[in-house]
Amino acid sequence: MKERDITFDIMKGIGILLMITCHFFGWNHPYLAKSISSFHMPMFFIVAGYFSKSFAGWDAAKGVVKRYALRLVIPFVFAQLLVVGWEVVMCVLGKEGWKEVVRGIFSMIWADVYGPATPWGQLSLGVTWFLMALFVSKTLLFVLVSRLKGWAVPVSFVFAIAVILLHKVFPYSIWCISLGLTALPFVTIGWWLRNHPAPLWMMLVAILGWLIAIKYSELDMYCFTWRHYPLDVIGALGGTSFLFLFSKLIANHLKPVGKAFAYLGVISLAIMCMHNFELASHLGNRICALVGVELPLWGWFLWRYVLTIGLAIGLIHIPGVKKLFV
Repeated sequence: MKERDITFDIMKGIGILLMITCHFFGWNHPYLAKSISSFHMPMFFIVAGYFSKSFAGWDAAKGVVKRYALRLVIPFVFAQLLVVGWEVVMCVLGKEGWKEVVRGIFSMIWADVYGPATPWGQLSLGVTWFLMALFVSKTLLFVLVSRLKGWAVPVSFVFAIAVILLHKVFPYSIWCISLGLTALPFVTIGWWLRNHPAPLWMMLVAILGWLIAIKYSELDMYCFTWRHYPLDVIGALGGTSFLFLFSKLIANHLKPVGKAFAYLGVISLAIMCMHNFELASHLGNRICALVGVELPLWGWFLWRYVLTIGLAIGLIHIPGVKKLFV
């Protein structure tokens, strides 16, 4: 029996660590943050598109969208309720006011990275925006490949560019619809690559574009930052190509390391949700303060890495919860 190719799991495992690294170190290492943000979130969308199945037609639409909702929307709600639940506990203990609880609830209902200002504060989401955006983009991918097929990739770019331009004059949406549309080309390209693998020379050219993009361009999907749109997209594809080749190398020649990264890739959804919780609750800081431990900056970040991954491993071992994340 042929051994399962874990390359894509390794990609997701490395990618989720890069996401945490960007959040932890990006504030004082801007070049590192720029290098990571240039491709790491598009990579997740590309991989998700790659594993999107071909669709038989509209008769299957209801079942397909339901699967997407169970896989993406339910974990999003779970993760946000975890944050709101923490805020409730803080309020009961008298350490915070109920304002944050109300803001968290309305942010979950609005379900977008930016929302209107309210009496309880600005509505906004944390890193779980990815789940809602992926739900939107995968659902739209279903529509594109069911109706347009060969035109799916160019049409996805038309939608994305239109939304980027619209966002400049109207910066609000709901349920991450705008972000889902800007991510649609990456999901669609991933789907296209399933049946049209990129040759090595094309991947190397894209990697060169990525190095140029790191130097001269900027991409931040969360903030709708597209300074040089074609170059940003080429850079994202190049960074993904580099990570694919690097992960393939690990899978073939460093198998113990590959299995460790692959495990993180398998539980990457749980890691993302617990990273969102750790950021929102400042749990790592609170534990250190509680036990009176002072750590150097590198030790502080290492502790938060370990805590986040430990929480994710614990989460997937809770009966009835594992199926939401794995």
